[in-house]
Amino acid sequence: MSLTVRLNIDLKNLYSEDIEKVDLANRSNQEKALALNAIIQPLFDDFSKQYPNYCLGYYDNRFKLIAAQAPNLKPFILQPITESDICFVSNESDKLEIVENTNSVGWNRKGTISVTLPFSVDNILIGHIWATTKTDDVYQSVFEYSIGVLGFLAVLLFIPYKIAMFVIRKLRTQLSSFAESILQDDSVQIDTQILPELNPLLTAAKVHSQQFRTYEAIVRNSNDSITSIDLDYRIKSINPAGQKMYGYNATEALGQEIFILAVPGGISELKEVLDRVKSGEEILGYDMKRRKKDGKVIDVSSSITPIRDDQGQIIGLMGIHRDITERKQMEAEMKRLDGLNLIGKMAASIAHEIRNPMTTVRGFLQLLGSKPKLLDHKNYFELMIEELDRANTIITEFLSLSRSTPIELNIHNLNTILSKLLPMLQADALKNEQNIVVELEEIPTFELNEQEIRQVILNLVRNGFEAMVAGGVLTIKTYLENNQAVITFRDQGSGIAPEVLQDIGKPFLTTKENGTGLGLTVSYNIVHRHGGTINIETSSKGTTFVIKLPLKRTLES
Repeated sequence: MSLTVRLNIDLKNLYSEDIEKVDLANRSNQEKALALNAIIQPLFDDFSKQYPNYCLGYYDNRFKLIAAQAPNLKPFILQPITESDICFVSNESDKLEIVENTNSVGWNRKGTISVTLPFSVDNILIGHIWATTKTDDVYQSVFEYSIGVLGFLAVLLFIPYKIAMFVIRKLRTQLSSFAESILQDDSVQIDTQILPELNPLLTAAKVHSQQFRTYEAIVRNSNDSITSIDLDYRIKSINPAGQKMYGYNATEALGQEIFILAVPGGISELKEVLDRVKSGEEILGYDMKRRKKDGKVIDVSSSITPIRDDQGQIIGLMGIHRDITERKQMEAEMKRLDGLNLIGKMAASIAHEIRNPMTTVRGFLQLLGSKPKLLDHKNYFELMIEELDRANTIITEFLSLSRSTPIELNIHNLNTILSKLLPMLQADALKNEQNIVVELEEIPTFELNEQEIRQVILNLVRNGFEAMVAGGVLTIKTYLENNQAVITFRDQGSGIAPEVLQDIGKPFLTTKENGTGLGLTVSYNIVHRHGGTINIETSSKGTTFVIKLPLKRTLES
């Protein structure tokens, strides 16, 4: 279209007096047309060189001929064309027309697009100009033009894009610095002039961040276990003290139900307590038993409170738990010692009064049992003497509990004492159709009372035999651990019931028909006076008594 307009303008510039003279000359139309062609053909040839893909032409209405055409196809120049030709549409409309021909003979039956423009001089229509090209070329030109326009628009858009990206990067840098400043306190500085609106938020965030760090340090360094759980009873956090207390590291504990810490049969109690807190109640100083990863049971005092969100809704529970096992053991020990003290006072006051007549009775029973006339009743005399001896044993144990003077200690070897007792212990095992296994590691000599340690060994070995059926094996081990001599007694019985275990060592506690209930009490007392400890590990597969005696100690009364 622009090509046709330019051609029209240049052609009007050529329309001079020469062209007017051609029109006025006394010549035939053919001669006039030739003269006109000589003037305007060079113009069309120049345009054709610039636009080789176009066919250009000028039809003069005065001569009824094609006055110029490019490319210069001489057979068609100065030839008439029918008024049905598409180029005549401008003659009829007297305005620029665009005509598409889908089946052009001159263009190898390919589609063409023609632009025709009326050519007027002094407002008198004297002909028309046309420019024709292949439709594909037009589309290609349009495409290339569109690409150019799009490229130009892309350039125009790229500039504000770069500006926007610069601003965004600046904002992102400031926001990142803002976040880091919150997380790292004052280690990161930000330019508050760019975003002054962040100043109040930054100040408030720093206050909350400092408070959080303070609380986090308290939780991290607390000696008590601090845990939090969600409403599905799953552990959400556990501090280092809690990991140490229960034996689970954070990876093992997080996501697990809190009931992994409940003792067998204790899940319902723990769930009941947690449900009370879920309903809004605060539990303070609640004592319960908990199970560690290794299965060991500990006593714990727990304070549990609900965790609420900004709307006051309960979203979890938080608990502070203190291991009070040693305190419980100390309380139990104090009760035991109070019991022993009472027994000691009783034993001290009556022992001699009972022993003297018992000794006389025992002597006369031995004398009577040796009389020929009473030989038929010898079994009865022997039974009475055995019962007197058993009574005397009980009195001896009472006196052992009441002993208030310092024990006599001498340098001995624990393995040697055990080895001296071994033949007697093996005989007892053989009698009960049981076995005894001894594993002794090297232990240095240290101060102890041989007679009392012998009594402890005999008491625990015989308890072990009585806990097992025929064929059971009792294992005795000695070894050194943390500057302590350790001796363990492991049986293959059915274990100790929980209700019995919690009272073990108390006077008169026995599960045997003819037991006095003082054997373990005496053993605990002896070990305690040696500065040692007795621990019990029990399960359905058997029980192990662990005695630890210090190699060096301050003598106790």
